[in-house]
Amino acid sequence: MADRAPRLGSRLGLQPPGRHFHLQSGFVPRFSIWLPLLLLAGCGGLPEWYPPPMQRPALTLPLAATFGQFVAMGDPGAYAYIVGGFRDKSEGPWRWTHDHPVLQFWLPPQARVRFTAEFSFPEQTFSQTGPVTLTFAINGKVFDRVRYAQPGTEKYNRPVPPDLLNPGVNTVAIDPDKCATRPEGGERLGFVLLSAGFAE
Repeated sequence: MADRAPRLGSRLGLQPPGRHFHLQSGFVPRFSIWLPLLLLAGCGGLPEWYPPPMQRPALTLPLAATFGQFVAMGDPGAYAYIVGGFRDKSEGPWRWTHDHPVLQFWLPPQARVRFTAEFSFPEQTFSQTGPVTLTFAINGKVFDRVRYAQPGTEKYNRPVPPDLLNPGVNTVAIDPDKCATRPEGGERLGFVLLSAGFAE
């Protein structure tokens, strides 16, 4: 038994206390083989590699999906129809115009339509302006002029010559010849627009 302990220790590369420590031949190669495997097992599996996704251009909706032929000013998406000349926020189902209100609409090719609008001249502004003439222009070309001599709600409905229309985006300006001026801040107010657009 006394001789077996040193031999067993020598097989494992161990020396009795007080002697120099020497690694036995064959121990280092076995250790060098198992060490990488143990490290990999302790760290877990490495994540798989995937190529970066293919880059594609951003998808954009056609303009026809953004705005159409007709809008009511109380609609949540009414801002998409407004080019300029309106008060920033609506007061409900209507919106105040300024000097040069401009809207945009989408029409299919070869459309034969009427332009229709509903608007109002409130008494508080009409008392300043008196009778108001509205000039209607489609795509920069004057289409009609109408004089309104009384306050209140009006409805406009006229056929549009096809040569004034574009396939796709069309702009409509409705310019009042006179505006009222608010005492607070000097804001210029034309009329109140409820709805506008093209109908077949």
